[in-house]
Amino acid sequence: MIARLSVCLLASLLAVLPATHSAAQDAQKKTQQKAPQKKAEPKAQPKSEKKAEPKKTEQKKSSAGSPTLVAQFGDWGVYVNKAAKTCFALSQPKERQPANVKRNPAYFFVTTKPEEKLVNEVNILVGFDQKEGTAVNAAVGAGTNFAMFVRKQGLWIKDPADEAKLLDAMKKEKELTLRLTPASGAATTDRYSLSGFPQALDRVAKECP
Repeated sequence: MIARLSVCLLASLLAVLPATHSAAQDAQKKTQQKAPQKKAEPKAQPKSEKKAEPKKTEQKKSSAGSPTLVAQFGDWGVYVNKAAKTCFALSQPKERQPANVKRNPAYFFVTTKPEEKLVNEVNILVGFDQKEGTAVNAAVGAGTNFAMFVRKQGLWIKDPADEAKLLDAMKKEKELTLRLTPASGAATTDRYSLSGFPQALDRVAKECP
């Protein structure tokens, strides 16, 4: 069973999780996020507005909340952030080869955000920068492969139309394997257990309908 993650660690992981299917969508979301900050800078010059700005920042921090583990099914935990209205199933690799290679922890997320109309998006943090342009496949069971989009430490399904197929395959099989190429160093392999995944996904749907 995967150990429970600390609230601080989960908050930091969520902060670096761009919910994207492509580089274009990612760039667009980053532009949208930066836009309000640029507009706010000139308005922050008057004293009256300088006082108002920290209050807005404090409200955002306090309303963001933190994810809480609400259920554990096999090797998959279900986390809910009620303030941000976000739910996700989470797991870590059961095996990482070569075992002697040092790297940061890896996490497999399946995230739902009702307010953003985002349902069961797959995102994987591999724990190291990957070599850009490499082909990565999520191998589910024997012979079922799904192409992934590589960006730094993240992986997303390359074709959004395949996401539902990937999730369906994960419900039926026992493990998922990723063969990864770091920006420097030898190739590595991560193996995820799919024990409890169907139940975890069902719980996510109940928590974030």
